[in-house]
Amino acid sequence: MKTRKLVSFDFAIKYLLRQKDNFEILEGFLTALLNEPIEVLDIIESESNKHSDISKGNRVDLMIRDSQDRRMIVEIQHASESDYLERMVFETAKTIVDNLDKGKSYGNIVKVISINILYFNLGEGNGYLYKGELQFTDMYEKHKDKAVLKYSTDKLPEYYLIRTTKFKNKFNTDLDDWIYMFKNNEVREDATTKGLVLAKEKLDILKMDEIQKREYDSFIHNRRISNSMLETAKAEGLEAGLKLGEEKGLKLGEKKLKQEKIEIAKNLLDVLDDETIALKTKLSIKKVKEIRKSTIQ
Repeated sequence: MKTRKLVSFDFAIKYLLRQKDNFEILEGFLTALLNEPIEVLDIIESESNKHSDISKGNRVDLMIRDSQDRRMIVEIQHASESDYLERMVFETAKTIVDNLDKGKSYGNIVKVISINILYFNLGEGNGYLYKGELQFTDMYEKHKDKAVLKYSTDKLPEYYLIRTTKFKNKFNTDLDDWIYMFKNNEVREDATTKGLVLAKEKLDILKMDEIQKREYDSFIHNRRISNSMLETAKAEGLEAGLKLGEEKGLKLGEKKLKQEKIEIAKNLLDVLDDETIALKTKLSIKKVKEIRKSTIQ
C-alpha cells in the first residue's frame, strides 16, 4: 500500500489547520465523522487560548454549520495524559460557559461536540471509535428500549473518542482513512475521501520550506523530551518505592517522584504553558506558577 508521510496531526492543528485555506481538511474529517455535510465557519479562540502561545495548545475550537443550518462548536483535541476524561468534561463545560453571553438564558447555550484523538490506552474495550452523550433511563423499567427518556438533545454536548492504538488499518468507511492518517502520519495514495487529497498536499513534510522543517523538528524534539522525562520520572519513582517497600519506602518513593516532577516542570517552563505543565506532571497549577516565579527570581 503506497503512502505519503505527513506531519503529525497535533502539529497540524496547532499551526497549519488554523488557516482558512486549509478548512477543507477539517471539513472532510468532520463530514466523515458526523455523517453529514459540515462547513467550518471560523476558528474560535477561547479565553484560555487568548492568553497563551498558540504553539503550546493541543486543541482547536471550530464554529461549524451542519446540513440543517445549525451552528455548533467543535473541539478537536490531541493528547496523551492521565485524568483525560475529567479534563474533557471540564473543557466542554468551560466552552459552553465562555460562549454564553451575560444575561442570556440557558436556552441560548451552543451545542458543543468534543472530538478526542487518543494515542494511549483509555479504559477497557476493543473498539476504536466511541460516542458518548447524556441519556436518562427509567431505573425501574426492565426493557432497555422502553427505559430511555426521550427529549431534545439539540443543545446537549456530544463526545467522540478515537482510540488510534486500537485501529487495525482496515478500511470500511471514509472515516477509517482519516483515523489511519492520525495513527500513522500517512495518507494512502489511493485515498479519495474529501479533504484527504488536500491533506496530502498541505501536510506533506517533503513540501515544507526550511523554516517550517526547523519548526517541525523542534516541535517533535520538545515533545519527545517531555514524554521521555515523564516516563523516566515515573519509572524511577516506582522503582524507589518498590525497593524501599512498605509505608516508609512508599512515602520516600512518592517524595522522590514529586521532586522529579518539579525538576521536569522546571525544564518545561520554556516550551509549555503552566496549564499544560500541570497536566503533564500532575502538579497543581498553583505549584507550577510558584516554580515559574522562583525560577524567574
